[in-house]
Amino acid sequence: MVLVLADAFDDSRLSAVERESQSRWKLSWPELKLLLIASTGFFIDAYDLFNINLVVVILNFVVNGKLSGTIANAPLQGGVLKAAANIGCVVGQIGFGLAGDVFGRKAVYGIEMIVTTVATILIIAAPLSLGPGIFTYLTVFRTLMGIGIGGDYPMSASVVADRANLRRRGTMVTFIFAMQGWGSLVGGIIFIILLAIYKKGVQEHGHLGQLNSLWRIYTGLIIIPAIITIVQRMMMTESTRMKGVQAVRGDPTLIQKGKVDGIKLDHSGEKIDHNGEKVVDDSEAPSIDNDSVPADTRAGTLAATKAAKAAAWRDARDYFSEWRHLKILIGTTMSWFLLDLIFYGISLNQSIFISALGLANSKDPWEFLWQQGVANVIIAVGGFLPGYYFTLFTIEYLGRKKIQIMGLVMNAVIFAIMAGKYQALKANSGGLIACFIFLQFFFNFGANATTFVIPAEVFPTRVRGFAHGLSAACGKCGAIIASLAVSIMSTNVGPQNVLWLFFGVAVICIPFTFLIPETKDRDADVIDLEERQAALGHAAEKI
Repeated sequence: MVLVLADAFDDSRLSAVERESQSRWKLSWPELKLLLIASTGFFIDAYDLFNINLVVVILNFVVNGKLSGTIANAPLQGGVLKAAANIGCVVGQIGFGLAGDVFGRKAVYGIEMIVTTVATILIIAAPLSLGPGIFTYLTVFRTLMGIGIGGDYPMSASVVADRANLRRRGTMVTFIFAMQGWGSLVGGIIFIILLAIYKKGVQEHGHLGQLNSLWRIYTGLIIIPAIITIVQRMMMTESTRMKGVQAVRGDPTLIQKGKVDGIKLDHSGEKIDHNGEKVVDDSEAPSIDNDSVPADTRAGTLAATKAAKAAAWRDARDYFSEWRHLKILIGTTMSWFLLDLIFYGISLNQSIFISALGLANSKDPWEFLWQQGVANVIIAVGGFLPGYYFTLFTIEYLGRKKIQIMGLVMNAVIFAIMAGKYQALKANSGGLIACFIFLQFFFNFGANATTFVIPAEVFPTRVRGFAHGLSAACGKCGAIIASLAVSIMSTNVGPQNVLWLFFGVAVICIPFTFLIPETKDRDADVIDLEERQAALGHAAEKI
């Protein structure tokens, strides 16, 4: 999942990523490197996000001696601990997304992974002597970890979308998000391997304290690829499109002239690639050595930089003050919010549903954990990964909206079956597993993938980080509500009624998709430039 890229991106290679004219499925080497750097972060994020399912079960037994996915002596029966990373994600998604638009991707990319790594180290250092207080400790530092994970959403999506060729942009963005499936799967497999290693001590000799070291190793293994990813992200250069945004902020007259790097031009004499995009070789751009620039010039450059940053803050405000743009943002934010209510309601509480339906009811600690681990792996293999790759291979043909609507309809149907046939499924583990697999399949061959892809494509580069981050943050608000409420509701009103609620949410989510335009082959930067030119022309006419 990780590749050490010693040569990383130089300017000429970066330019090649953005203008490569190969077929949709034949990636260039720079594109492949870009995908590996971005997608490894999502592999790590998923491993960190979803491992709490199994860690909570271990800690509940180690601290309380109970085999359950709910923790009676933790806030909201452990719901706050499960929600902690998602709470942090909200901060990270908005903060890093906005920072990426204001300061540029290069200045920010990699910092989010540093935050995640530091938080993971602090988590595995949690002192068991705290007793039940360990749940509070882990909640605090999983919140910090969530800030880093959240920052990866808008940053990785923007970094790839800024550079991607239009013909395979959806494929590339889906590829990085699909690594969530691998993170979930590999996390489950590692958990099972560690359980097998500890079986003799835990099950045969009753050394239950070994479970304390098991969850720390399980959580901490991901630090190794995280450090490698940090190094690679720090070595990346800025994209041509983002350079164009920064140039316009420094010289707004470029809008009227239509001379914005990375955006299609119709002027004669310009080099245009097969998508109608201007060919730019970043390696020809002069570098500036601040030590060799006169002090007065440096002062002028600093003032211009401050003015450009101020313009960056205004971009989002001005862009979304228009209804035609705001309604799209409402569509992306509400779709993601409602989707994550049901997606994380199931994913973060999978152990509760698995136990409630009879798949993991052993009274033996090791056997109970083994059953939970195996059930998670089966669901990841059967539903998570196939769903992601069905999206990846069809997104440039079917389009984003069709996949999102189809996935939501199928999710609603499956939730209705699970709720309506709940008692029958309790007596039929095979039927239950099939339902969970199809549910996850249509989450990922559906709205869980497209709610990530669409905001990376539908908004122009100058506001892409903020818009994607805000959309993702709304999704995480849904995840937080699900994390806090589902464990309580499953106890008080029963899992069957929770499943009926999920059915209703899936149905409500569908209309918001219609607020969003189809983003297949859509260049938001070209549309934005034309709108800005039209606005300037209209203003000139009024004068």
